[in-house]
Amino acid sequence: MKRIAKIILNLFHPFLIPIYVEAVLLFSGTIYALYPSKLKAYLMWAIVLYATALPLLTVALLKRIQRLRGREIQQRHKMTVMMLACTICYLLYAITMMRAPSLILFRKIAISAALCTMACLALSRFSRPSTHLVAMGATVAFFVMLNIAGEPAVFWTLLCSLVVAGMLASARLYLGRNRSLQLLACFVTGFAICVVSMLYL
Repeated sequence: MKRIAKIILNLFHPFLIPIYVEAVLLFSGTIYALYPSKLKAYLMWAIVLYATALPLLTVALLKRIQRLRGREIQQRHKMTVMMLACTICYLLYAITMMRAPSLILFRKIAISAALCTMACLALSRFSRPSTHLVAMGATVAFFVMLNIAGEPAVFWTLLCSLVVAGMLASARLYLGRNRSLQLLACFVTGFAICVVSMLYL
């Protein structure tokens, strides 16, 4: 069971969730599926670069620095650097999306992701936050708002995102990485941040 729990956590890692969300928008029958193929390819390339590739390069750089120093970097410092790097990456993605008014939703996604990352950094000062649940809280809120706005194509995606959030929470509880109240707080934090980002930013 531990292996299955770890697979679930890796399959829905916070580095990958933005890619899944954008793929749903562009290829699941929403209005954004009408974008030209070249624009879709550009948007997918951009989200992979900023949400996954650059953060992974940061992880590799931290490991390299650790080897050169000959001693392990404290976990708290690693997390701080990673969160700051991810925040910068999402802000760069948001700036990229400002070039065209039709990409405003993708800009809002990036801003929401940046704020969620900053929230995780703030929460880490008091407890051990679950970046998985913060990301899934934002994802669920995003699909809820799309359904309210009249995008019925993502209804089943919303249900799937709720199931995934439950699976991630169960996996982290099973592995003993978080308590139930911590997971609930992280989910609600991500949900609230996404709602504010979609409505006001």
